[in-house]
This record gives sequence, C-alpha cells and structure tokens, in this order.
Amino acid sequence: MKRIFIYGFFLIFCSISEVNAQKAVLTTGSNTTGSNGSVSYSVGQIDFISKGGNNQVMEGVQQAYEIITLSTTETSGSDKKDILLYPNPFKDFLFLDFTTNDHRNSEFQLFDSSGKLLREDKITQAKTEFNFSSLPSAMYIIRINQKGKNIKTYKIIKK
Repeated sequence: MKRIFIYGFFLIFCSISEVNAQKAVLTTGSNTTGSNGSVSYSVGQIDFISKGGNNQVMEGVQQAYEIITLSTTETSGSDKKDILLYPNPFKDFLFLDFTTNDHRNSEFQLFDSSGKLLREDKITQAKTEFNFSSLPSAMYIIRINQKGKNIKTYKIIKK
C-alpha cells in the first residue's frame, strides 16, 4: 500500500510540474573533434511555438559559432607540376609521367590507408614505371616530392 502511494504521488507530481529543458526534433546531427578543432551540426530541426499565458516561446537548438584560421601554404596554378599517374585503379604496374616539368631531385613515398610509410625511392626518369605487384589490393596514397617539398599527392587503388 505504501509503495502504491509513493508511485501515485510521484506520478501526480510529474504530471503537475512543468519541465523546461532544451529540446528539438532532429532527423540527424553529430559532433566531430579533430586535432584542429571541433564541429557540431544538426539537420532537419523542426521549430515549434509553445503558447502559454500571455507570451510565446520559440524554441530551437543553438550551436556555438567558432572561426578557426588554418595556416596552409598553397601553390599558385602556374607553379603546379604537370604530373600524370595512370592507370588508376591499377593491377600491378603504375606509371608516373612528368609531362612538362623536370623530374630531377624528385622522390615518391607510398603510404597505406592508415598513413604508414610502405616505400620511398628517388625518381630517376621523367617516365617511371612502378611495380607494385607484391602489394595487396587496397587503397594507397602516393606522394610526389621535389627538393624536399610535396608537389602532388594521389589516392590510388590497387585491384
């Protein structure tokens, strides 16, 4: 009997009291954090008006607004190197072609999808053939560097 009384009292108390909290009906949303900052977003928010007494309340979700400036260096269009890498996806052999620029002091670095360096070597010819037959089928990143600076990066897929 005492238990029924406590449950009844709790039920009546909850139905009489008004709970004011942030709420919104969303279709989707997420929070993401990285080394340079964080982003949160919501999609499909439905606004509604609650009329009570002599006033109207417009509820909604408000996210913090933050601007972060990243320090990046970008090569102008005339300085970019014309380099062809084909075919992509490839089976065993991948071809690199410096079409209009000098290949001297160039090297390549091959990374797996987790960022682990797999191979690194000098580029000795303007047209180079890479034999990647020993690699398993996966996605890789190949970076072309010249004089110690990255000039092109490609995402390649081995069949």
